[in-house]
Amino acid sequence: MHKTIEGIYEDGKIKLKETPELKKSKVIVTFLEETTGLKVFTSIPGIFRKPVRVSELKKFSREELHER
Repeated sequence: MHKTIEGIYEDGKIKLKETPELKKSKVIVTFLEETTGLKVFTSIPGIFRKPVRVSELKKFSREELHER
């Protein structure tokens, strides 16, 4: 059985977000990326400030879509 559990490696220790229900098991540890460089948004990005209504979108014919 394989089980994936998210966690953080910090100060030489791995802190798991949940406790596995196992007494003993082999593990494989994969480091994904460093968390120090993650971008945290403190405001809404500009692309989401002015949503577009579906009715405002241009309707394409089948031929136009195949030309693209």
